[in-house]
Amino acid sequence: MSLPTRRHYRTIRFVRRKRRLMARSRYLSVYLLHGKGGWPGGSVLQLEALLRESFPEPRYERPSLPHGREKGEQVAERSVDFLRELLVEPRALLVGISLGGLVAAKLQETGREDLHVICISSPTWADGVELQQRLTHRLALYSSRDEVIAGRTSRWPNLAEAHDLPWLSHDTDSHKEALARLIVPYMSDADQSREGREAHRMFLTGTCHNRGEAKATGLPK
Repeated sequence: MSLPTRRHYRTIRFVRRKRRLMARSRYLSVYLLHGKGGWPGGSVLQLEALLRESFPEPRYERPSLPHGREKGEQVAERSVDFLRELLVEPRALLVGISLGGLVAAKLQETGREDLHVICISSPTWADGVELQQRLTHRLALYSSRDEVIAGRTSRWPNLAEAHDLPWLSHDTDSHKEALARLIVPYMSDADQSREGREAHRMFLTGTCHNRGEAKATGLPK
């Protein structure tokens, strides 16, 4: 019988750490909102699959929004009205890609400050929807170099906990693993492991941003 190797022990530690995180998601409901012309079976489905690896317990929802291709790519205001009528669960997490992030953040400003919102590659305004308030539970991940939202990101630092990530293009699918690594510690409760808190702190303070995408996540590959 062979003795356990160092790699074996590293694998055990990784599995134990992952199980701790899985047991401590602070959200019972997670809504993933697609962008303009998108649909529930696109980028948001891929991101959900990655988040489920760490947190299978929350109820995940991927609604088909009016600004999506299934409903004729209507203006952003219609999607805000849709979300208001959807009766999103209290204290839920909304993760929105591009226009999905904007309408999620706007929903917060309609008396739903209980919601937590992560905006990915989102503008601060589109169509007739413009963000006006800075709210506590709002995180914006974007790149000011993103040509799709160019000229519509400068106000993010005044509206949210904002992080301008040079490597983040508008092609969310190509960054899905990195984005999942950023979202996972945000979904963990306040009692997450020490290494998880430190990794998230490194990301939020920009400690690793100058080392490329993998390091910018602050989390292990």
